[in-house]
Amino acid sequence: MITSLAEQLTSAIASLPPGRDRLSSPSASLVPALAYGRHRGPAPDGARRAAVAIAVLQREDGSMFVPLTMRPQSLRHHGGQVSLPGGKIEHGESDLQAALREFDEELGVALDQSLFCGTLTPLYVYSSDNLVSPIVLVGAAPATSWQPDLFEVDRVIELPLEVLLNKKPTDHVSRHRRLLRHDKPVGEFSFKAPVFRYEGHRVWGATAMLLGKLGSLINGFLE
Repeated sequence: MITSLAEQLTSAIASLPPGRDRLSSPSASLVPALAYGRHRGPAPDGARRAAVAIAVLQREDGSMFVPLTMRPQSLRHHGGQVSLPGGKIEHGESDLQAALREFDEELGVALDQSLFCGTLTPLYVYSSDNLVSPIVLVGAAPATSWQPDLFEVDRVIELPLEVLLNKKPTDHVSRHRRLLRHDKPVGEFSFKAPVFRYEGHRVWGATAMLLGKLGSLINGFLE
């Protein structure tokens, strides 16, 4: 089954029309209410380049999941949030090389580049000024246990693939942020963001948008 999925995803990604927004429905429904389309770019010329690994892995029992990371609360940026493994593309690296390196560094398990199925359209993440290349990989789950980098990863979450294929309306989470001026609070604003929920975890923002696109592609050839 995993070989078939890899082949179908590779074909589906390759057939996406070039130069068009590949993050359309249903992932458009996963955009936080405050986004105003800013995730769709164009990204500023000076935006940082990053890559994330969207890895669909199959266990021996046939069940499939996507590894996600829970970031420690102590981190300055996105602390406590659920994210895809990934990070900055270093000088001389390809997007694929960066995604594989970051996956290994964060989760302590190396994936082979032969699992590569394609790259979704880069997503500009306004809040962190990152232009993110989503690298899709499909293969067997590693035989070894996760050995996460405790500085970057509080825990590894194995999100079942069926969560992404569920067509029921997504839930929402309310977010509240203070407005500061010269480091002093001057007000507050609130907004809602659609989420995937799994075992008490909330997946939203750019991560939810990218996972929504993956689910859309898979549902497209399962129907």
